[in-house]
Amino acid sequence: MSDSSINDSTKNERYRRFIEQIDSLPSLPSIVSRLIQVVNSPDTSADDAAKLIQKDPALTTKMLRLANSAFYGIPRSISSVSSAVVILGFNTIRSLVLSASVMKMFSGSKKPAFDKDRFWKHSIVCALAAKTIVRQFINVRMMDPESAFCAGILHDIGKLIFSEFAGDDYQEVCAFARSNNLSLLEAERRMLGIGHSDIGRILADKWALPLDLEYALVFHHEPKNADNLLDLVTTVHIADVLTHQAGLGLWDGEITPPEWDQGSSVLRFGENDREHILALLSDSIEKSGEFIDIIK
Repeated sequence: MSDSSINDSTKNERYRRFIEQIDSLPSLPSIVSRLIQVVNSPDTSADDAAKLIQKDPALTTKMLRLANSAFYGIPRSISSVSSAVVILGFNTIRSLVLSASVMKMFSGSKKPAFDKDRFWKHSIVCALAAKTIVRQFINVRMMDPESAFCAGILHDIGKLIFSEFAGDDYQEVCAFARSNNLSLLEAERRMLGIGHSDIGRILADKWALPLDLEYALVFHHEPKNADNLLDLVTTVHIADVLTHQAGLGLWDGEITPPEWDQGSSVLRFGENDREHILALLSDSIEKSGEFIDIIK
């Protein structure tokens, strides 16, 4: 497929078809929406969150498995949800619940446009990279590492939406990106008239996501356009670029949009820091498999 085969009428038709389809995007399960509200409330206690989680046996099991896994490496056994909430923290709980819910909601595509296992591995390694960046430079940026982790997991969810609601068209987009050596974002905008980061805004509105997640979804490729949370958005952006550089794209050799040339200065992030984070990613790749197994 060549670039010349894309014309405005085809793009407009695909855009119209997709927008009609996305109207049927499901809402988050009520327990997930409620938990996000509870977690984001300054008046919430660990018991409040635990009582809500315990209403869902599957979430309870996943929470305790994660708390006792090597992924977090907590040295003692955790047997209660309340203890897990206290030890893991509210933003970790939010990461688990949202990830598990999204994975379940979009697990049924008979003809996915890409390898979903690779998608989740990329997302989770990106999340771990974002968390590591925040931890390494906590004296510079006052960010919660778990907020960066959650934003990293969800940053590319627009691709899942495309695969779910425009599967055939998105298979063509992926093929077009490969054959023309383009990033998926560029191929999406050329062929569909909308990119996966643009879908982030629709999704954030539909699901009433908190601001940190909304901004990561919308601006992770173009942090310079963010009018808020610049440190967080840039952290996810750099983590995404590094994860691609480590060979963890949707396919071998997937092109990623260029790194923002001001990103390193925003994070006060030098070449040695970049190499350090890249060196840690191999460990993150191993950890990602365990996280995926738990939240499936």
